[in-house]
Formats: sequence, structure tokens, C-alpha cells
Amino acid sequence: MAKTIKKTKTKIVKPVDEDLWINPTGGYGDILMLSGVLKIIHDRNPNQKYKLVRRTKYTNLLKGHPAISEIGYPPKDAKFINTNYWNAENYESCKYRAFQLLAESFGLKTPVKEKLFLSGEPEDDPLLDKIIPWKKKNVLIAPTSDSPRKMMHPMAWHNIVERLTAEGVLVIQAGKMMDIHIKGAYSLLNLTSPRQLISLIKKCNFVVSSDNFIMHAARLVEKPAIVIWGPTKSGVYGYEEHIHIQAPLDHCSLKNECLGPRFSQNYATMCPLGPEHCMNKIPLDLIFNSILTLL
Repeated sequence: MAKTIKKTKTKIVKPVDEDLWINPTGGYGDILMLSGVLKIIHDRNPNQKYKLVRRTKYTNLLKGHPAISEIGYPPKDAKFINTNYWNAENYESCKYRAFQLLAESFGLKTPVKEKLFLSGEPEDDPLLDKIIPWKKKNVLIAPTSDSPRKMMHPMAWHNIVERLTAEGVLVIQAGKMMDIHIKGAYSLLNLTSPRQLISLIKKCNFVVSSDNFIMHAARLVEKPAIVIWGPTKSGVYGYEEHIHIQAPLDHCSLKNECLGPRFSQNYATMCPLGPEHCMNKIPLDLIFNSILTLL
């Protein structure tokens, strides 16, 4: 009897380049996306490693990553991968997701599954755990962003906190030292590292956030989130399991020249429309009714 010859597929392994450097840019949310893309690459080809430029702001989130062989300072002739996805040709159309554009910059065939990644474990702070007056329901808010154009007026957040407090909820505010404290919220401004903040989010019921790191961190730890959007789009940065509230833009005469690759000079500036800023047009009842669905 003739033997049946079983055909096997030849596994194609991409060549490894051990001299590629990454110079991380953007916010902490961008770093979580970068970490996720690097994990995809590592899972597909464990021999592919990258070298990371030492940057104080980002090193803690990327330390121990299986795709990073070295964190240090590149030589003059170093070869870099461009991770500035916002300069990609397709970014400005808002039809392409940031994670997918970042994956493409590393040569991955898209679409890829968007899974964020953090090497190691988040950092617990036992002292914080003891001093926070935890309640049955605990909500973390993150009103601020590196761009003022992605922020609602503080009074809107104060009204949200008042309503949550009336429902017996502990509201914890996270952010930087110079952020405006929202009255009624338990302030942890400037008291947590990014890893400690990720650990804190895991202990809360859900988060309410602007388009910032907290939104990405909630996705990382699979925590429900209500995300409030203005000039940026949930279709580009948001995650389908979150609740998204998009500010109305029909009234805005500057909506096509607000944020984006050609308007980087606007990122750190206030919206010139003042009270007519799109994020101040969002009905607070719409936000709070969404919050009630998660309480």
C-alpha cells in the first residue's frame, strides 16, 4: 500500500533587525498603544527586538517589555522606526484608527487585534489604599488632558461630582499637580505614578474621562468607562466596549482647523470660542444618564 505523504506548510520567518531604535513620543495613552503593537510583533516573532531611547516619562511603562532588548542612548548612526502615527497620510481623514496606523508603521499587515499591553504588574500603593475612604461604589474621574481643547469646563465636572455624591458614590480625581481640583472629588492629583494609577482604576467600578491616558488605561484593565469627546474622535482612539459621548460640532466654524497634523500649534492652546467650545455644549443630563447605567 502506498504511503500518504502529508504536506506541511513552511513557516515564513521575517528577518530580524536588531539595530532598530524607538524614540517614544506622545502621551501615556500612546505608549500603551505602542506597547500593545510591540507585543503583537513579539508574539509573532520572538527574536525581533528593539532598542528604546531612555526617556524619563516613558521608561517606567515600557520597562521589562519582551520586545525591548535595551533602554539607553542611541549612537549617531542609529536607525529609528517612526512612531508618529499622527503624521501618517491616512490619519487626517479620521477614517483610520490610531492603533492600526501605529501597527502599520512597524510593517504589520492590518487590521490587527487591538490589545493594549503592560509588562509586569501595576504598582499597588498600600498607603493610598488605607487613606482612601472607599465606599460601596467608587468612580474615578479624569477631567483633564494635555490639550485644553479636549476638556470640559470645570463647573460641568463639579455638577457631575455633586450628582454622584448625592447617589452615595465616592468620586476620586486623578491628574497632575497643576490640574484644577473638582470640588467634592477626593483628590489624588500628582500622587500616583502611571502604574499606580492603573492599579487604582482596577479597584474602582468605572471611570469617567476625557480623551486621555485614563481612557486607554481603563481598556487595558477591562474596566467600564464613559469617555467625553470634543475635537478628537472616538472612532480613531476610542474602544467599542466604552460609552462614548461626542460633543456637537455643527456650530463650530473652526472644526476643520482645530487639532491634527497641520494644526499642532493649537494643541496646547484654549479653544478661541470660549463658552461656545464644543465640549461645553454637551448636555450634562446626557452624561449623567450614561453614568446611571453603570451605577
